[in-house]
Amino acid sequence: MDSQRFNRVEYEAGQWRSREERLARMFSASLYSRPFLSEKLAYFDRIAAKYGGTDDPDEKFSLRVLKQERREIERKLYPNVLLRMVRRMLVVPFRNEISARQQARLSQENILALQAQLESAGFLGISAKLKEAIGQGNPNIPISLSYYVEPTIRMDFDLSLSRDSQGSIRLEGYKAYLYNEAKPGERREQFFSAAKGKCIDTKSSLNLLQGRAVEQDGNWIQLDFNDRDAKGQYRTKEFPAAYGFDIEKQIRSLPIKELLDQKETSKLVAALKSGSCHAVSFIRDGKERRYYIEANPQFKSVNIYDEHSRKITVGTAMGNKTMETLSLAHKSGKHEEQAKEKRTRMRIS
Repeated sequence: MDSQRFNRVEYEAGQWRSREERLARMFSASLYSRPFLSEKLAYFDRIAAKYGGTDDPDEKFSLRVLKQERREIERKLYPNVLLRMVRRMLVVPFRNEISARQQARLSQENILALQAQLESAGFLGISAKLKEAIGQGNPNIPISLSYYVEPTIRMDFDLSLSRDSQGSIRLEGYKAYLYNEAKPGERREQFFSAAKGKCIDTKSSLNLLQGRAVEQDGNWIQLDFNDRDAKGQYRTKEFPAAYGFDIEKQIRSLPIKELLDQKETSKLVAALKSGSCHAVSFIRDGKERRYYIEANPQFKSVNIYDEHSRKITVGTAMGNKTMETLSLAHKSGKHEEQAKEKRTRMRIS
């Protein structure tokens, strides 16, 4: 559907029709009751007030048709002409003004909450696009974005937002596309749902599409690029807490310099849980060597890469360092840190 020709009046009137059809299957007699007709008339009045200033010819025509239906309902509810006039001149404008204020407040709250959710998911600087898309009035609100994450790696996103019958907008999810311009034949895409208000962030979606695992709500997930479902989605491999993968335990078995500092350890664990391939320094034969590690929950281990992105074994990374000397190095570093803290406390006092 062409978003520029979307008929908002027709859509909102159709929302009432859908509700009426559902109720007719259960309470057909109630559709002709006075309370029901009063509610229907008030709903149509709000539509007329909301879009009365439209410049769209199609919407103007729909408003004229809607006006005729409102008049028919009015005559059934208020046979007295004088009562109809009083209602049109006093009651309806007053009611519409209150409704418009409430709707404006709710709409502002909804948009602010939506912006906060999008920013939390990693979609920054899209306020203008969001405002423009919402202003078109469509029930389905698509927003497309594109970012370069590396010189030859681009991520595209198609956000899917929807508007309910009350005008409230929510994020349904987004489709992420990974392009590697150095390898044009390689393109991966996946839809990430925002069910129950939760949505995986853009950084984690990038890491998942690059083949790495991500920890989410205590469980590890990883896309299976060798298996798709009927919709073309990559199936997800899941490793719950009961599977027994402990990322911190795994990295503590390695001669990683960053583990000598608790803050650095926390940052490293958080990065690995988000699916990052993180740079670390291995202490080997008294020297530091730079490597990159990522979580591998399926095999309860970590993958290690050298500075050329080549995967290497733990033995190669550790060289001749034994687990005993590694343990001594960590203990020595811990003692040094404790001594440093003690000296700091002494200076402060």
